[in-house]
Amino acid sequence: MKFKKIITLAMTLVLTGAMVACGNKNTVEDKGQESLSNEKTVLRLGVMGSIDAVPLVIAQENGYFEEEGIDLDLQIFKAAKDRDAALQAEELDGVLCDEVAISIYQNSGIDMKITGTTNGFWTLVAGKDSGINSVDDLKGKKIAISERTMIDYLADYIATENGMESTDIEKVAIPAMPARLEALKNNQIDAAILPAPFNDTAVADGGIEITKIYNKDIMISVTAFLQDIIDSKPEAIKGFYKAYNKAIEFMNYNDIAEYEDIVISTVGYAEEMRGNIILPELKTNYLPATENVQKVLDWSKNTGIITTDLKAEDVISDVGIK
Repeated sequence: MKFKKIITLAMTLVLTGAMVACGNKNTVEDKGQESLSNEKTVLRLGVMGSIDAVPLVIAQENGYFEEEGIDLDLQIFKAAKDRDAALQAEELDGVLCDEVAISIYQNSGIDMKITGTTNGFWTLVAGKDSGINSVDDLKGKKIAISERTMIDYLADYIATENGMESTDIEKVAIPAMPARLEALKNNQIDAAILPAPFNDTAVADGGIEITKIYNKDIMISVTAFLQDIIDSKPEAIKGFYKAYNKAIEFMNYNDIAEYEDIVISTVGYAEEMRGNIILPELKTNYLPATENVQKVLDWSKNTGIITTDLKAEDVISDVGIK
């Protein structure tokens, strides 16, 4: 009788141990699954330090990307050529760029697709002694640009939209912004198309603001991802734009004083501009109209920047707005 009790007790201990072991195993497996589900998807984005990049920096600072399961490697460049070098070295999954850059990428065999828009603007500033007081005064004047960029396109756009031929203005290539400002200040050029904060510097030096060109009908800048990344990480890209939209809403519903430090450090505003910075209209992500993108692609082809015939619908993806 005693022997039977001993056997029964031994079997009970074995079964209990097995159950505990199974329980431990399940706990480990559950933790493993939880760890996998919490794993974040890495996206590497190259941007310039501009107004357009501010929502991305705010989204990162406020943890919006993390909330969407994204580990955003946001790389801020001082020159577009450095951004493009990183892209060619396969160190980036996407970029904030202009549509002329999209045409050049596509022409070079880099399948970069427009997946969203940004909220930047450019300003046409005339020199104080240029005699330019309105767009109508631009005929025969020298305008500083950077070649093969959206600024180049905008110079032609401003002319043709105001009843002139693109040849009615003389485009002068001055790639570096500081040199462009100096040329404007010293009357070596009559006007310049400038981004923030260089437009404010030019006006502070006596320049005259002629017009602002906002990212509305024509997309001055866009966000874009490689087709391979769109194919392999579509949910991450959707999450990227959800985080971006949260940042836009945060900026729209809060006074700029709440995030002005980020604006100043990202764009490069002088501290003296604090309290006087005017932001463009901020919109959540949407796609540009195909006909407007096509105009830029055609311009790139007609000016010899690219040799490939590109169709707007082939360089736009709706992955970020679905």
